Amino acid sequence: MKEDTVHNILEIGTDLIIKNGYHSVGLNKILTEAKIPKGSFYYYFKSKEDFGLKVIESYSEKSIILLKGYLEDDTKDHKQRILTFFKDMKDVYVSKDYTEGCLLGNCSLELSDLSESFSNLISDKLNEWEKFFENCIREGQLEGSIKTNESAEVLSNLLLTMWEGALLRMKSAKNAKSLETFISYTEKHIL
Repeated sequence: MKEDTVHNILEIGTDLIIKNGYHSVGLNKILTEAKIPKGSFYYYFKSKEDFGLKVIESYSEKSIILLKGYLEDDTKDHKQRILTFFKDMKDVYVSKDYTEGCLLGNCSLELSDLSESFSNLISDKLNEWEKFFENCIREGQLEGSIKTNESAEVLSNLLLTMWEGALLRMKSAKNAKSLETFISYTEKHIL
């Protein structure tokens, strides 16, 4: 029961933070949306920071499952796995009218200077994501579908860094131009 309630609060919190930012989401809003009594928050979480860290963990775990679904898809070569992931994610962000982005990227900007705990966790999670790209790129280089002029490590870092930057530009411009540029350039010149 407690686990289900925590899961529900994290789901609601993730959605609210992606849309509004960590600092703009008050505990009352989370509790109201989750339909739990005001005093119950500290039964489930030590503090708002603890809650925020758990939101980041939960979001990252779900994102890794999604990412692995693409990068381990045996029906496509490794280059197409990566490009399909980015193209499909672009469509998701377009469908949400460019109002959301990557929770890790958003929280990195908002929270990394606020707390070492946030900074370290966000960095660790982005590094985990990068490793999945690195493995896919390395396998693609071995099979011949991905260029070998740079190491898989460098390319995975570059892809994730460019993608997160493209998402930030998308949010401010309220259009998909930066994402489209990223995907096109990645397909033609990087992979």
